[in-house]
Amino acid sequence: MESNPTLNNASEPEYKRLAPAKPQLWLLLGAILIGVACELWMEQNYYFLYSIFWLVALAVFVALNFQRVIANKTVLALILPTLVLCGILMFDYMNYELLDFTMLAIPALMMTIGVFTTQEISYKREGKAVLGVLRGAFVKPFSAIGAYFKAYAGVFRTKEHGSARHGWLGVAVGLPLMAIVLALLASADAGTAKLLGGLFDRFNIWEWFWRIIVVFAASMLFYSLFYNLTWGKRDADLTPVSQSWKFAGPGVVIGMLLLAYALFTYVQFGYLFGGVLPVDLTFSEYAREGFGQFLAVTIINFTVLGISLAKSEPKRAIRVFQALLLAASLIVLTSACWRMLLYVGAYGLTIRRVLPLWLMAYFVFLAVVGGVRIFRERTPFLRIGAFALAYWYAAFLCVDWNTLMHVFNASRGFAG
Repeated sequence: MESNPTLNNASEPEYKRLAPAKPQLWLLLGAILIGVACELWMEQNYYFLYSIFWLVALAVFVALNFQRVIANKTVLALILPTLVLCGILMFDYMNYELLDFTMLAIPALMMTIGVFTTQEISYKREGKAVLGVLRGAFVKPFSAIGAYFKAYAGVFRTKEHGSARHGWLGVAVGLPLMAIVLALLASADAGTAKLLGGLFDRFNIWEWFWRIIVVFAASMLFYSLFYNLTWGKRDADLTPVSQSWKFAGPGVVIGMLLLAYALFTYVQFGYLFGGVLPVDLTFSEYAREGFGQFLAVTIINFTVLGISLAKSEPKRAIRVFQALLLAASLIVLTSACWRMLLYVGAYGLTIRRVLPLWLMAYFVFLAVVGGVRIFRERTPFLRIGAFALAYWYAAFLCVDWNTLMHVFNASRGFAG
């Protein structure tokens, strides 16, 4: 762990012992820039400015941890989809229905970058990264606020080039104060307002007051977060997960699921390959029915598989059951995909129909990775799945779906 640069020899003068190191003073400047970017976005509410805000935050963090970042292939792999999402949002190349997902994905990726840059996340310790992201969101922005004020105090306390430095600090403090006083005087006295030539006619002191509050609050939280990530104590390693479960426990759970899927598969073969549908259902009604439930079942399967891989003894019997569970998941995905394609064939393409198909393709990829993990224990199933999801979503947003959907629907005679 890196030593805290604020700790110096006790024999030095007090102002030097307490003064923050230069990187922490540069962080203060960067945090203020992040605060300004945040205020501009909140004032204008433009997606362009939202991207700028997070890009400024990313630039400050990378500048602060440059050597760590360039030496970490995992972090570099995370930065790419983050830049893609910011660029797509910045240039308004975004389907409106996916806007909320993207605006949540960017800070989630940013926090993950911070954790993987500053923490050692080894194989089978990915849970540490999850806890690190949660701490980064709910603890670390608040636990080093004292260092933020200490950085301001360090600027004033530094003795080097004292006169010139304090002169510029006087200008920085006095200039906005003078503007505020003149604005108040101009609003209180017509003669002063005339003398100033209407300079402050459109100046709203309370509006600027709240702007300063936003800049201050945002810079304080980001300073605390980046300070903790860069110089704070590293998170404790989690206890390694022991593969101690005997076959009986997970085997019974997976076996019961396989029995349910055997019944489901028997029914589906009649629908999918026999051309027979449930009574009183059209193809479009059959397509709509149960699609969400199928995706939920798929998520349950992969959750059971992940827990089983992490906790079960890697014996042949459990591996066979895990492989069968993956096969059952693929059957469920096939049925869900077939239903969605029927729905598309009946009503055309929309983004709400394309996205589930894209998600199912991701689940197929995840099943392949899971199959490799069953027979090759060193395969980082959780890490590959999480990172692939970020790239899968970024790739999805890079496609001009509006044009493709319009061409597809027009070629098949669907209105709109």
